[in-house]
Amino acid sequence: MAAGWWVLRVQFVAVMVAVMTGVSGLCPARCKCDDEFLRVSCISTGLDVVPIQLNPEIRHINLAGNRVTSLHLTFGFYGNLETLDLSSNLIHTLGSDNFNLQQNLLSLNVSFNSVQTISKNAFHGLNALRELDLSGNNITEIDKQALRFTSELESLNLSRNSLTSLPDGLLKNLHKIRTLVLNKNPLLEAPANNLALAPSLENLNLAYNLIQELHRDSLSSLPSLITLDLANNVIRGISEDAFDRLPGLLRLDLSGNNLTSVPTAPLSKLTMLSKLILSRNPLGSLQTIAFQNLFELRDLELEECLIARIHARSFADNINLEQISLDGNTELEELPERILYGARYLKSVSLRRCSLATLQPTQFPVDTLASFQAGGNPLLCNCSIQWLWNVIRSEEHRNESRLKVDSLDIVCADEEFKGKRLISLPESSLRCHLSPLYLSLFASGCLITTAAILALIVYVTKAKRKKQPAYTAPRPELLVYVGQGSELDKNTESYSRRLIAQLEEVGYNSPGKMQWDAQLARPSRDAKDFNLYETPQYARPSVHETSTGVLVRPQRSTDILDPYSRQDEAYAVADVTSLQEEAPEVLSLYHMQSSTNRSNFPPVVDYDAPFHYQKQKPHIVFV
Repeated sequence: MAAGWWVLRVQFVAVMVAVMTGVSGLCPARCKCDDEFLRVSCISTGLDVVPIQLNPEIRHINLAGNRVTSLHLTFGFYGNLETLDLSSNLIHTLGSDNFNLQQNLLSLNVSFNSVQTISKNAFHGLNALRELDLSGNNITEIDKQALRFTSELESLNLSRNSLTSLPDGLLKNLHKIRTLVLNKNPLLEAPANNLALAPSLENLNLAYNLIQELHRDSLSSLPSLITLDLANNVIRGISEDAFDRLPGLLRLDLSGNNLTSVPTAPLSKLTMLSKLILSRNPLGSLQTIAFQNLFELRDLELEECLIARIHARSFADNINLEQISLDGNTELEELPERILYGARYLKSVSLRRCSLATLQPTQFPVDTLASFQAGGNPLLCNCSIQWLWNVIRSEEHRNESRLKVDSLDIVCADEEFKGKRLISLPESSLRCHLSPLYLSLFASGCLITTAAILALIVYVTKAKRKKQPAYTAPRPELLVYVGQGSELDKNTESYSRRLIAQLEEVGYNSPGKMQWDAQLARPSRDAKDFNLYETPQYARPSVHETSTGVLVRPQRSTDILDPYSRQDEAYAVADVTSLQEEAPEVLSLYHMQSSTNRSNFPPVVDYDAPFHYQKQKPHIVFV
């Protein structure tokens, strides 16, 4: 201790002599001293102590990379200091009141030393301090009042320490704090209580910690926050309202966590977000409108996310997207059509190291791109990527390349051109071959489709036929009596005797549906199927008694016929849609003859018996 005081006294005497003799100061060996700009740089010069023989008016001192261990009574001579860099030394404590005279100090860097604790008065006197860097130490404890004198502080870096939490009230007096760096600490949760004391905070770095969940209270109301870095934690869940109180957030980094899907709901609250990093999360797939309400998103990174499927509308809301990176998704084998066509300002697309066998120009707006990276994909060099071959060739012939393509890394993977660069192939080799399997499948599909259509046609046709009635008259019809000759009685009374008797309401069938009553030798009226109308009947005495032109008086339909006689029956069907004075058109004319012997068998009926007109056509009487 006495030796230390002796050294200090010698240095103090040397300084006083230098001042009294008009010398501006003594510059240590291997240091660079600039008296004009009042700067001293002693980087990695092997100093064990802070030199005190420098110009007392010095403003900037850099002692990084030396072996300084103590700061005790070393800066009392430099009251005008503005920046002091003590990084990468062997300092194990900051002590107390070692900066009492540094009222003008703006930046203090004590990073990468061996400091373990920060005492209550460690920064006493640093009333103007704006930047404090304590990163890279082994700090485990900080007094909650350690920063009470640094009310002007704007940037605090506590990264790469051993802090598991921050003491309550540590940021209480930091009304102007804008940047807080806490990455690479074993923090188990976000320091919500301290964040609530810093509404002016703009940049918050919580990367490389042990944060598992983000709740509503994890991030207090930070209306000025612009950048939030939560990369490389162990976050596996984010509540829907976790980002509700971050209205102005522009950049969010969630890379390197354990998210298994895109947190669409909480992200949709960040309507001003312009950059989002979700790389190295096991997302698996991108669902429809995965980035909902992120209309201002311009930069999206989804590298190494084990993405195997992307919905065609995953980026439907991201109309202002400018850059997207999907590098390293080795399970991604195809992209949907027009997946990025809605991004009208898209400038950069990176699809390196995926498993894409083909790329289509309809998947993104090629005309607006400035950079397209697709190296490391197992591309099939055929007609499907000829457009890419054309793009690379056209860019090679330009004086100034408009589109940057990693053409040297785009290599073919098919058997014919395996290992060859796409750009080295002639255009004629980029053709598509249809495999026999594909052709056979296509032919089979055509045959199956044709057979199905024919089967459908047959089925519909049969169904229509089943629905049709036994007989459907195309036009109104009238059943009439048919006779021969022109000497028929024209009076109404004679016609009335020939009216066709109407039976009960049944279907109108063909003439052959009447059943025969064998016992009565006459048609049975109890049969199920018979004509709607019973036709008049008349009997001929014999074939020799027939007189030409003379109408034989028919019997009534209710009379019982002689079973041993020969009988003739005739009727016609005519159109009476527009019945006037002229006779209507005859549509159908039927003639039936029946004969029987004297046995009990039913008569033999001939429905196709010839109709002998005998000089004149039959005279048709319409009833």
